[in-house]
Amino acid sequence: MSSIPWVLHVDLDQFIAAVEVLRRPELAGKPIIVGGRGDPTERAVVSTASYEARAFGVGSGMPLRIAARKVPDAVLLPVDAEAYLAASDEVMATLRAQPGAVVQVLGWDEAFVGVNTEDPEAYARQLQAAVLERTQLHCSVGVGDTLVRAKNATDFGKPAGVFRLTAENWLTVMGAKPTKELWGVGNKISARLAKLGIKTVDELAAADPQSLVPEFGPKMAPGMPRLDVGTAPVPSMTHRGWRAATAARPHSRPTSPSRTR
Repeated sequence: MSSIPWVLHVDLDQFIAAVEVLRRPELAGKPIIVGGRGDPTERAVVSTASYEARAFGVGSGMPLRIAARKVPDAVLLPVDAEAYLAASDEVMATLRAQPGAVVQVLGWDEAFVGVNTEDPEAYARQLQAAVLERTQLHCSVGVGDTLVRAKNATDFGKPAGVFRLTAENWLTVMGAKPTKELWGVGNKISARLAKLGIKTVDELAAADPQSLVPEFGPKMAPGMPRLDVGTAPVPSMTHRGWRAATAARPHSRPTSPSRTR
């Protein structure tokens, strides 16, 4: 069997909290909330929370004072951007060192990896092992035949797992889910789709692009269903082809984490 192109979405598990645990091993297993200067009396929001804190309903973007009320026993820590950036650089260097990998960094804690391989799951596990060995950080990997599918697949692999979404199982797995769960849609666009009677991924996949024109305009509407149902083709696994395919994607610039993981 010849190698075929795959997209892998690599997402570090509870990245900021995990970096803090590496620096302070005694915090392992405790509810950790990182945000601002770590002072809930100041105006700041949660940057990330450990899985233990998330069990109490704490999430990124939540006011720190509210998070502290939800978890009175939580360890509150200030944001240390330099430490997280240094850890991220090590992870991204590890990804770039993998055989045949073409890497597009999305943020501190996530990246797309394009690769030609016969066995993407085996490659993903090899990648996870390399990241763990070099950085002591765990990551989840979504495997897809498109950028969108790989990105959405990661959530099904968390924590520290691998999950594949392709044309074969896309609607089986995602069809009944609300459109807001698609990468790049979110609450605002899903609300606008709902006004048109489109509430699920199945319904979006079946929609006539022209029916979206009155709400989204002639330029956005024709391309939107193709992106949202994950049918954009895998880019050529060359640096030029990869950059061209991802340049216009949302969240394509390396930034801090965009959501709690």
